[in-house]
Amino acid sequence: MGIVTLAAAKKQLNIDATDTSDDLELQLYIDAVTTPVERELGKVVEQRTIVDELDCGSGTTQFMLRSVPAVSLTSIAAVDGSATWSVDPAVMHLNGSNGRVTVLSGLPLSGPVAITYVAGDAIVPANVQLAALIIVQHLWETQRGRGGMVAGGGGEFTMPAGYALPNRACELLGTQLPGIA
Repeated sequence: MGIVTLAAAKKQLNIDATDTSDDLELQLYIDAVTTPVERELGKVVEQRTIVDELDCGSGTTQFMLRSVPAVSLTSIAAVDGSATWSVDPAVMHLNGSNGRVTVLSGLPLSGPVAITYVAGDAIVPANVQLAALIIVQHLWETQRGRGGMVAGGGGEFTMPAGYALPNRACELLGTQLPGIA
């Protein structure tokens, strides 16, 4: 789906909502923004189903999911299909913020296990949406020859066209910019 909508991206780029001539290309940019934004934040933003395969030792009663925030457990099953575990909250406790799952009752996990779960924010925060729109705009404009170093004269300073994430997007995401402290 994307962190932002096609309509929001068109508004950011001052493209008329009825102009559909670049919709496919623009949607590609929107879809591509999710990965770098999530990498910068170190968490899943766009809510989706994820499958982790873990090699659990015999008697595993606690494990960590790879993607957070985790919203809910969907299923836990041995990779070879020989066993399943209940994901009922009375049996498996999920700490969504850090991804820790604890077996509260029943058999512990063992062997290679596939854990299917939903992770991501229920609502994408406004600062993340704006950062995504800025990145889409930057990618769009550099594709059309408007990128590069801009400084002074009231213009905004951005990194050269080879950089996908403008400083102002990184600042909105709260990521540390390189430099001297």
